[in-house]
Amino acid sequence: MKKNFYIASSLLSILLMGCNNPDNSTPIPKNKEVTHKVVSPNVVQEAKSQTKTLSKVRYINKPIVIEQGMLHIKGFMGTLKPTLKSALQQDKDHVTAMSTCSSMAMQMTHEYNNITNGVKIRRTALKYRNPNNKPDETDKEVMYRFQAVNDFKPVAVDMGNSYRVYKPLKTKAKCLYCHGSKEDINPKVAKMIQKKYPHDLAVDFKLGELRGVVVAEFSK
Repeated sequence: MKKNFYIASSLLSILLMGCNNPDNSTPIPKNKEVTHKVVSPNVVQEAKSQTKTLSKVRYINKPIVIEQGMLHIKGFMGTLKPTLKSALQQDKDHVTAMSTCSSMAMQMTHEYNNITNGVKIRRTALKYRNPNNKPDETDKEVMYRFQAVNDFKPVAVDMGNSYRVYKPLKTKAKCLYCHGSKEDINPKVAKMIQKKYPHDLAVDFKLGELRGVVVAEFSK
């Protein structure tokens, strides 16, 4: 019994000596700077939001689907473009073009959808002018993708019971007459926009960037 006690006491003494001996202890660094990368909460939230949105969109690689969608998009754009081009040529102030775009574009969209069988054509943008063209979450994700890859090739999305084909639209010089910087838009046109669309977002575009998309949606 006494032998065990002496052994335990000896071990305890050795341990205490090791702890108190500065030569055997691990040196503590002094004045060591520790840097941490600070990430804004808004950035984190946006990243989470984007990840959540991305998980909802199912891109598909089916040429026949894209071909079918583009057939209708080209048919619609083939009727809209000449109308806008004619309006732009009528006056140098572009007031007529603005009036035509705001009044006829939506009407022509409805008319086209009425003559197609189960196909819905619409226009939308991240920065939209007409509230009726406000994008949904899938629209937003697809347009964010177009912006990220800087690609203007159409894509197809599986919506479950239907397909959507998105055709990106590039901002051209003539688009800037009504969608350029606020300083460059004709005051008469700016006044019309403010009166008809008080919550307008579709300004300050730059040449060559994504203006918006035309979407064709149809059943499987």
